[in-house]
Amino acid sequence: MHVVTIVLLSILLFRAFQHIHGYNILGICPSASYSHQQPFQALMKALAARGHRITVASTIPLKNPPSNYENVDLSFSYRKKDCTGLRHMGAYTLLHKNMWEANELCREQLFSPAIDKLIAGNKTFDAIIIEQLWFQCYYVLVKHYNFPVLIGFLSVGNLPYVMDSVGNPDDPNLNPDMAYPFTNKMTIIERIQNILYTTWTRLYYRYWHLSRAQRIANEWTSGVSVYDIDKNFSLVILGNNHVFGYPKPLLPHVIEVHSLQISEKSEPLTEEIQEFLDNARDGAIYFSLGSNLQTHQLPAGPLTALCNALGSLKQRVLLKHDGYMAIHPTNVKFVKWAPQQAVLAHPRVMAYVMQGGLQSLQEAVHYSVPVVAIPFFGDQLFNARKILDAGIGLTLDIDTMTESTIVQTLREIVENKTYLNNIKTISAIVQDEAELIKPIERAVWNVEHVLKFPNSRHLRYHGRDMSWIDYYAIYLYLSGGFTLLFYIGYILNMKNISVFIKSRRINHLKPKFD
Repeated sequence: MHVVTIVLLSILLFRAFQHIHGYNILGICPSASYSHQQPFQALMKALAARGHRITVASTIPLKNPPSNYENVDLSFSYRKKDCTGLRHMGAYTLLHKNMWEANELCREQLFSPAIDKLIAGNKTFDAIIIEQLWFQCYYVLVKHYNFPVLIGFLSVGNLPYVMDSVGNPDDPNLNPDMAYPFTNKMTIIERIQNILYTTWTRLYYRYWHLSRAQRIANEWTSGVSVYDIDKNFSLVILGNNHVFGYPKPLLPHVIEVHSLQISEKSEPLTEEIQEFLDNARDGAIYFSLGSNLQTHQLPAGPLTALCNALGSLKQRVLLKHDGYMAIHPTNVKFVKWAPQQAVLAHPRVMAYVMQGGLQSLQEAVHYSVPVVAIPFFGDQLFNARKILDAGIGLTLDIDTMTESTIVQTLREIVENKTYLNNIKTISAIVQDEAELIKPIERAVWNVEHVLKFPNSRHLRYHGRDMSWIDYYAIYLYLSGGFTLLFYIGYILNMKNISVFIKSRRINHLKPKFD
């Protein structure tokens, strides 16, 4: 009994010691997107479990947070929109729209009572972890809290300007941007498109977006340079990896982690859904367009074709739908919400129809469920192409799909076991990598590492401190040198040719005079 008491006291003392010596960390995740919030909050919860004192500004505050986790409630700025129309926008227009709206959202949050309350708390922070997407006006808090360690987090793959923030080489000739449905084996035309878009993205971000963020920052306080802070990241955490994207060269302080939102203890199925799936003798198909898209927002024609097609299958279909539906096939169950991970983990689920979101793809791979992607915008197009490239599923176009193409696609996925075998292989690869260190543990270790060694000179890449002029100067010098040598060679060669022609003429005329 005494031994048990001593062990319990030791555990309590150890936990207390962790809380005393933990770091103060501020997390900022402004996105009004559930899929962006999930992996970010998973990291913050993991840091709290390590004993750090966590404060998180989020549009979806954590429910029932631990004692060392404090919410800064930005839910007033979370507004759902109809995103189906974004599929008609080009990559350039969509980026402009996203950056403009992000600055407006950033301003609204920054000048809100929630942030005022945070500032009034007079806290100090050892690190700020910020969603490194389009919310650079939040850099004012970096200055306000006396420039703590700055860490970037992306729930998607790498973005050109994020790579630039740490000087990570990012060759658009080889690395496809997620704005386009390209693979790592781009054609000449695709490479030209990729180079033009990534170059434009960098210029637009630097000279339009950051200047707009600077003006917002100047309204909040003076003496803040968003340009300088944007180059001062000690660590960048990417919520993707080479399995879900493609291999690329990364610096030691740019780390890829994935599937942070997947928990070992997923939320259980409701009794109604459990019974529906258990009794699916011919298997089941799960249909969900994620958190940013809703089926009731789909055009009437494709929605009708979809319901008719699903109703004609012998499999049962669990369809996430929030709205009125005139057609109610007997094999289809409509639900407003479902615990997605628990659904995908069910042994009867044979296929997953989704929008191509990264987190959804990661969950499908984790539970080895072949997919049918119906992409709309953003990285969904890139992910859908990756699904085809990896042979783990098929795709449909919302504007061209018909009842017959939907049925044909779903039957191919269910009956052709190649897709199941391929996704099982990829799932095994992902989980084998996690045997060494789990993604969430890798993220936590790297955060704690840059906090222990805040100077981080051993991670700093010299390329980050070089201007474009300095970087390309050697090429300018070499091209100038070669041009000069070519010119000198040309002049000398022309003289030699002139002498040769004159000598030929003299030799030709000599016999005549003789």
